[in-house]
Amino acid sequence: MNIWALDKHQDIRHVLLLLQEQLGPDAFVVDAVTSLDPRAIYLLHREEPGVRAWLYTLGQSPDRYGVHLEYPYSTDTHENVPLAELVAMLAVHFDVATIRPLP
Repeated sequence: MNIWALDKHQDIRHVLLLLQEQLGPDAFVVDAVTSLDPRAIYLLHREEPGVRAWLYTLGQSPDRYGVHLEYPYSTDTHENVPLAELVAMLAVHFDVATIRPLP
C-alpha cells in the first residue's frame, strides 16, 4: 500500500512510515476502508481479526500519539505517547519480534 496516497493528514502518513520502518512492512495491515477522521487510522493484526489499534493525533501534543489497543473483549487506551513507546506497544500488540532502529 502506498501510504502517501492515503487520504490522511500528513502526521498520520508520517508515523505510518516510521512504524513500517521499525516494525517491518508486514507487521500490520492498514485499514483503508473504515472511514475516520483524517488524523486517525485503524491498524489491523495480520492474523488475529479481533486485534487492532486505533492510532490518532487528534488532541495530542506535537510528536505524540494516541492509541487504543483493541482486543476481542477489551481496549487499552494511551494518550500523548512518544514514538519509541508507541513502537514498543505496537510490537507487542502485533506480535513483532524485532524492532529495527531508524536510519
